[in-house]
Amino acid sequence: MKRVRGIAIPDIDLDRCWPTASAGRDPWAGDEGLKMGGSHQDYLRHCERVGVAPQLDARAHASWDDRFEACYRSILNGEASYAEIEESARALMVWGPLIHDRRPTPPSGGLITDGYLADLTENQLPQVGLIAPDRILGPWSDQELPRWVRVVAAAAMAFPPEVPPGVPAWARAIKRRPRPSQADRMAIRAIARAAPMLWRITGPETVEPHLPLSPRQTPDGPVDGLPDAPAVIGRAVWTGSRWWMSAALPLPLTPPSAPLTQRLQLELMRVRRRERRLSWEVLLRERSEVLYRTACEWLWVQLKDTDQEAWG
Repeated sequence: MKRVRGIAIPDIDLDRCWPTASAGRDPWAGDEGLKMGGSHQDYLRHCERVGVAPQLDARAHASWDDRFEACYRSILNGEASYAEIEESARALMVWGPLIHDRRPTPPSGGLITDGYLADLTENQLPQVGLIAPDRILGPWSDQELPRWVRVVAAAAMAFPPEVPPGVPAWARAIKRRPRPSQADRMAIRAIARAAPMLWRITGPETVEPHLPLSPRQTPDGPVDGLPDAPAVIGRAVWTGSRWWMSAALPLPLTPPSAPLTQRLQLELMRVRRRERRLSWEVLLRERSEVLYRTACEWLWVQLKDTDQEAWG
């Protein structure tokens, strides 16, 4: 069975770093708040693929990689503009247009509830009750929230590569005993292959992606389980006969697409330093918490000084 392991694994982890690493102005970030170096070998392979002579030896690559990492932190801290990372990103050959995953989503067959995914995640990642609210909900994690919101957060944490050594909880769960049934394993794999997205809810059973997304990942028919809200973050899953929304977090307001897309593009370039063929949809699958948390941070800024609740 093919091993599933994430790409964006930090050089150190929160359990072993000393002194304690801080995430600057994003205190809710987890491992993605830690330094993650790029790969010179992948740079060389990419040069060979595109037919250009490498311009950077290992030392020069490391120097540009450090500059990228420093600029990335400065942008997240609000100390630098997005445009300032272009120079180092171009030197490392991670700047450029989005690459979309043209593969269709496999059918799930049956349905898997968010509660099931949350339990599955907790079995492989016992600390999920502590880390999921921070990683998914950001500043909302310290608020009194309905239990179902925290269940959704735990379900969403089934997919980032959080189980050491960088394995998503779902991939570990389907290989360890007692294994889920064959039908459940099929459904779990299908959910993992669906890219999480911020969807505009355009009708009782219809959605449109609010950010860039491959047409092969976009529902072409009615979607079951949509909340009564203008927008929702979740994974649109095809059963083979109908669409449904997994790990669905409704939003009472729709965040603007431009800053969310830019934040995710920044993360895409960061992870591309290790795999330059990385598609937009694979980035969304592996770093889904960045999408959820960034949207929740925007929502917090809009609602924190009002009486309106995000989730009643």
